[in-house]
Amino acid sequence: MGMLISKCRSRGKEVKALEKEIQVMKREREKETRVHEEKWEEWEVEKEKHMERIRSLEKEVMEFREDKGWIRMGSEFIVEQLEEKARREEAVEKWKQLYHAIKTELDHLILTTHQGERFYLGEQGEMVERLERELKAKEEMIEGLRRSLTGMQMEGMKKDREIDILRQSLRILSNSKRSNLGRKSTRRSLRCRIIP
Repeated sequence: MGMLISKCRSRGKEVKALEKEIQVMKREREKETRVHEEKWEEWEVEKEKHMERIRSLEKEVMEFREDKGWIRMGSEFIVEQLEEKARREEAVEKWKQLYHAIKTELDHLILTTHQGERFYLGEQGEMVERLERELKAKEEMIEGLRRSLTGMQMEGMKKDREIDILRQSLRILSNSKRSNLGRKSTRRSLRCRIIP
């Protein structure tokens, strides 16, 4: 009987050690979640800035309505930009859903373990191994999400550069068009003076 009590105590210590490990894992996950949520908020702010830039570019393009070819080209560019934006938002939404699904599953797993579902003697090692495999798989998924988010941010910066180049080209074209109109009007006034 004393042997059975000592086995129970040693198993109880093992369970407590496992619970401590789970608590540590839970704290790390919560920290990662906070960091992710902060980055998500930063991304939302940047996204809003990009939307404002797109709106201002659309407004600039609409100011040049007199030139039909330019409008056609500008509207095609705007359509491409809007489609690209929709694709990016869809991808981000999918990653967001995946992240929340993983987080929910981890939270559920931590809660059920913490609430008293104890491991049985024969299953204890298997349960720990399974949890470690799941943890590793989920960490890899989170890392993949981070890489894809970084890629999207780089793509956004590249698009911003392209928008800046297009805006400069638009200014150059508008300035050259205005200067050409000014030259034509001065030539006409000179002809009128010479002819009479």
